[in-house]
Amino acid sequence: MCGWKNGIYIVLALMLFVFSVYTSVTLAEPLSDRQTRLMLNNCVQCHTKPILGAPLIGDQKAWQKVFKKGEELVLKNVVQGIGSMPPLGYCSTCDEADFRALIKTMSGLPAADQ
Repeated sequence: MCGWKNGIYIVLALMLFVFSVYTSVTLAEPLSDRQTRLMLNNCVQCHTKPILGAPLIGDQKAWQKVFKKGEELVLKNVVQGIGSMPPLGYCSTCDEADFRALIKTMSGLPAADQ
């Protein structure tokens, strides 16, 4: 039986897929199923809404500005929170590897640029 939560996951996954194809986001390493669920449950809440000021998924120009700080400081900001982003970006079940993978995926930047 497909409940409303499963329907939401399907719609969000399709939206993320279409968006990634549209913006030509290429992933060095694809997200695991778990990480994809983490992204859909947490990251997309803010990183798909321009009004919130978070760098948007696939907006390489915005993410380049973020990565000028260095990947370690970006990770620290995710853990501690920055601006309107709460600590851990609402993802209390994410570990360091999850955050690194999610950040790289959302940025759409080639690994060498990070």
